[in-house]
Amino acid sequence: MYVEVNSKVNKKTYEIRRISEYDIETSLDIPADHFNIIIENPIDEKGYGVNADVFNPNDSLKISEDYGVILNGIADDVDEYWDDNGSKIEIGGRDKSMILLENDAEPKTYYKLKLSTFISKIAGPYGFKAKVNSKHDKVISKIVVEVGDSEWDAIFRETKKLGMWLWCTPDGTLVADVLNYSGSPNYKFSNDLAIDAIRMKRFSKKKRGADIKSEVWVKGQSGMSYATYPPSQTRILSKFKDAALTTLGYVRRMIIEDGEAKSVSKGQEIAKRHIQERKRGSFEIEIAINGKYPIETNKTAYVKDKVTKTDGVFFIVGVRDKKNTNIGHEKIIRLRPLWEGL
Repeated sequence: MYVEVNSKVNKKTYEIRRISEYDIETSLDIPADHFNIIIENPIDEKGYGVNADVFNPNDSLKISEDYGVILNGIADDVDEYWDDNGSKIEIGGRDKSMILLENDAEPKTYYKLKLSTFISKIAGPYGFKAKVNSKHDKVISKIVVEVGDSEWDAIFRETKKLGMWLWCTPDGTLVADVLNYSGSPNYKFSNDLAIDAIRMKRFSKKKRGADIKSEVWVKGQSGMSYATYPPSQTRILSKFKDAALTTLGYVRRMIIEDGEAKSVSKGQEIAKRHIQERKRGSFEIEIAINGKYPIETNKTAYVKDKVTKTDGVFFIVGVRDKKNTNIGHEKIIRLRPLWEGL
């Protein structure tokens, strides 16, 4: 691994190859990917650190492996220290999408814009390029940016309404696309020696039920009922129960109000979406493998673990690349069921 740091203070670019430790997390469920690297700060013959006082918050970093760029980011924190084990510099930060997270969006209403155009208006001034799935890049009749919205929030909300997800690639491109749940698995992970697969070093399976809702009622406005329910009022428009969760014995109701619910069918769609969103993250697998394998998010993987009787195809939500003296070099991969990944 090597890192290029563009120092805003010194107006220079430094290439770092003496990296003691690193922890880089790429996740689809977290807006800005996180990184932390520790580099050596050798002491010269006069007792000064060779790399002392060089790096600062807001420096730009490009972190690469032999197979390509892992992350383009911006430093949040820089710590310099020394002890009996030597002198080091620790740099922590997030990928470039943090710019959109840290900037409040201008409260404004837009009319009749394609999503790609809206992204360009918001993110274009920072140098972001946009890649939007053309089949879903529809004209949005009205976009309301509220006070307190971050620029990321504003873009992400409209992206989700069109049935897509938003993320930032290692080269700094904003992607709005449907998630890759279908197709043949891209990877195989197993502890079954009879299967040709990447071997797992550790495995865990987590099931969580606290946030699950089995039934959602949607309050909204129906144009057909204005005589009884004026537009300024709302009523229960749709009720939806998840058959699978009900069969499992879940009895958990949620009542929401949504201005978009102006028909029974739209209310049903909103109710189903809320139930689905509450399922996400309730079942998650985490595995650790040798760090030499290049693994990407938004891919699927076949996982077979004999100890926990896990056998199926899952969606890769996050990949964490770690190296230190205790564990060596490993990748920690988070996976979720298909169609419940995000």
